[in-house]
Amino acid sequence: MLHFSTFLGVLSFCPSFGHITKRNILGCHQGFFLEVWCPFFFITSPRLHRGVVETYDSVYNFNRRCRFKADENPMDKETLKHWLALNMVVGVGRTLFHRLVQKLGSPRAVFSASRNDLLTVHGVGDKTVDEIKRFDVDSIAERELRLAGNEGLRILTLESSEYPPLLKSIYDPPPILYIRGKPLNSMALPLAVVGTRTPSQYGRLAAERLCLKLASAGFTIISGLARGIDTLAHKSALSAGADTIAVFGCGLGHTYPSENINLRKQIVEQGAILSEFPILMRPDRNNFPARNRVLSGLALGTVVVEAAEKSGALITANFALEQAREVFAVPGNITSPKSRGTNNLIKAGAKLVDGPESILEELLPALGESLKAKVKTEAPKVKLNNDAEKNIFSLLSMESRHIDHLIETSNLSPAQVSSTLLQLELRGLVRQLSGKMYVTDCGDE
Repeated sequence: MLHFSTFLGVLSFCPSFGHITKRNILGCHQGFFLEVWCPFFFITSPRLHRGVVETYDSVYNFNRRCRFKADENPMDKETLKHWLALNMVVGVGRTLFHRLVQKLGSPRAVFSASRNDLLTVHGVGDKTVDEIKRFDVDSIAERELRLAGNEGLRILTLESSEYPPLLKSIYDPPPILYIRGKPLNSMALPLAVVGTRTPSQYGRLAAERLCLKLASAGFTIISGLARGIDTLAHKSALSAGADTIAVFGCGLGHTYPSENINLRKQIVEQGAILSEFPILMRPDRNNFPARNRVLSGLALGTVVVEAAEKSGALITANFALEQAREVFAVPGNITSPKSRGTNNLIKAGAKLVDGPESILEELLPALGESLKAKVKTEAPKVKLNNDAEKNIFSLLSMESRHIDHLIETSNLSPAQVSSTLLQLELRGLVRQLSGKMYVTDCGDE
């Protein structure tokens, strides 16, 4: 049994890992082990740190090990302004923010420090010092506070008691979180669900069914409000009456994509939206990998539903590995490019998900039995009113069927098939897709 970091170079010779490269999983050294048998190697702990996530209660006991101690008292305005200001200084990223505060004591101390003192911090050069010295704390931070008030946002720092312990425990937690909606510490069992922006019909149905059941079992569904799987994950949680959290890749002054503005409003009412970015920061492609690390960092585990070989969802999965979190993948069609990423994850040791029980048995061994019982509660039997409905319904599944196929195999007339499908569709038992294709997700599990 040898440590993973010893064998980063081996990965480039392993074609089955595809997207998992030396570059994008560098840093997965927090206890991730491999057993090597050259020229092949096997992951001996495929569920990645079961001990770290043994139970929900133990996972949420991170505060005592974190660098920033939670403060039960509200932060005064001047202190908050300095936190906001340092987070907005050009050239001061998350890592440098932490170094500066660790060396000098607080964000306020950073702005009052001498040039020489600032230069003693590793990674700080003359250009960064100039940016810190010229930053107008009062004006810019005061404007940010006004914007937050206008948008109805709460601002958390790493010292806030509401700051999620799971997120605080990662290597580079966001110094600032902007939030609108329910308190984060009121939402239980956080689970990230990600995937392609252009899912197949199989991917759509798998995401909806899985998220609906997990949300009904008490999980908080976390995703990124993107098109495709993200949107389906949020909507499924909302339809189950459960909590959901949307993590933005821009400031909360924007909604991206814009067509999800109504979904955003629903999430605020039933869950929360959050971002680490200043309120007016526009969507930028460089923001989304950073967003993905927050998404996985908030969660007990990450579920990838459908993803191509170079999908952004795999970035989230890799961050989950770095953060010692569980990684799950829904298997897909071996001939579909949209499933290559998820299938590769499974080959690399991710937990194969064929239903919510796969996640429950892995994440929550202590609480899983009661939750499993809830998930396994049988749904009410579908009520079919006549022989024609029973005939047509028996021919449908998650795999789409063309109306001509239904006419041919049901031995009913085209008019009977059309009217029966319409009745089933009106009752929510059947869904019509483009091209006269029909599908149902009400069948047996």
